[in-house]
Amino acid sequence: MTGHGTDEGVTEAWKRIEDGLSRVLPASLRHLAAPAEVQEIDAVEAALAQPLPPDLRASLRVHNGTTWPHAGSGQPSPVPLDWFYDTSQIIEATRMWRDNHNPEPEWDDPQVWAYLVDEELMRLNGPVRPVVGTAGTVVVGDMNGDVHWLLDFDPAPGGTPGQVVRVDIECSSWDVLAPSWAQLLHRYAEDLELFAADPGRSTLTIDQDLGPACEWGMTSELWATRPAWLQGVEARNPHL
Repeated sequence: MTGHGTDEGVTEAWKRIEDGLSRVLPASLRHLAAPAEVQEIDAVEAALAQPLPPDLRASLRVHNGTTWPHAGSGQPSPVPLDWFYDTSQIIEATRMWRDNHNPEPEWDDPQVWAYLVDEELMRLNGPVRPVVGTAGTVVVGDMNGDVHWLLDFDPAPGGTPGQVVRVDIECSSWDVLAPSWAQLLHRYAEDLELFAADPGRSTLTIDQDLGPACEWGMTSELWATRPAWLQGVEARNPHL
């Protein structure tokens, strides 16, 4: 989707999300922020030297992120994170992420990643390179400072530039949640609707005080399973 079609699709997704939240987590609606100005969105692109996908731009024009929830006080998060960032926070968080980049040629290698997956030391779900701090990312939200959602503009083979990736640094877990931000919003809307109709069939877990659990979107049973793009790669132990 591009142009007007993108705007319509993203607006529709947010309307479905808001409707779903009104049914299953109404106290969270107050944390959906007001729209961003176009100038604020342009400032993100200028600060990060990275064009934002039209669907993220459209999304920020609906809600400029979410505000900080008050856990346990009846004001839960409306999203499966502590928050989605607003434009200024996207800049700050992405700069911090990029500052953490420490190239390690001996480790940043598909052969090593294959070994780590095989040994259950890392979990990869989808076409994503497990490298912290690369320039080809934009950080859009987090949970507790160690689970992040990123837009990945330098995916592994078979991936889509701008795909949404959930990264849990502490657990060495990387999950591609959707090929684009718009598709991520529609996926979340569908799961909210399913939760409202039949909670047992939805992949969401919702706490009325905290909000949706941040594990949404990950596939825990994939330990020791290589993604398609690493199939056939000869594993290499980096300690030898």
